Amino acid sequence: MIYGRSPGEIARYLRWEMADRGTGPIRLPAVGDDGPDRFAMFLGERKPDERYIVRFRQNVDGDYEAYGHPVWMYGPYPVRGVYTQALDGGGEVCLAVWNESETLAEVRLRVDDGPEESVSIPAPPSLTIWRFTGGDMGWHLKDWYFDARGEELSWRLKTIM
Repeated sequence: MIYGRSPGEIARYLRWEMADRGTGPIRLPAVGDDGPDRFAMFLGERKPDERYIVRFRQNVDGDYEAYGHPVWMYGPYPVRGVYTQALDGGGEVCLAVWNESETLAEVRLRVDDGPEESVSIPAPPSLTIWRFTGGDMGWHLKDWYFDARGEELSWRLKTIM
């Protein structure tokens, strides 16, 4: 078992996990903890425009175990330099936002018909995690992207069943 206790262990896990995906050597620009989870955003040298993310959950011994497999992040759209991916975990969803854009400052999100929530996005490079509860039969997420002046850059609608 390879744990995600350190960036070195995470890189070793990713080399093993991604060996057959053709990404080449792995670069690991971000590792961040959020509650009981650790997230690692990474890219491979052979596909430098693609970003991937993997979620690790802390077990009872305090070690971080991979929760699912590394997944490709959507992007760099709807805003150039912004990559997103929703990571489901037992009804709780973590939306990961990797920001390489100098213009992005805020994401507003609405799940199903719920209230709109605003999430501040730090200056790049940054990884932001936003948690929400998904429904038993799936969920709909609308996300809007804004610059520091509050001007809308783009929006999109995701449906996960």
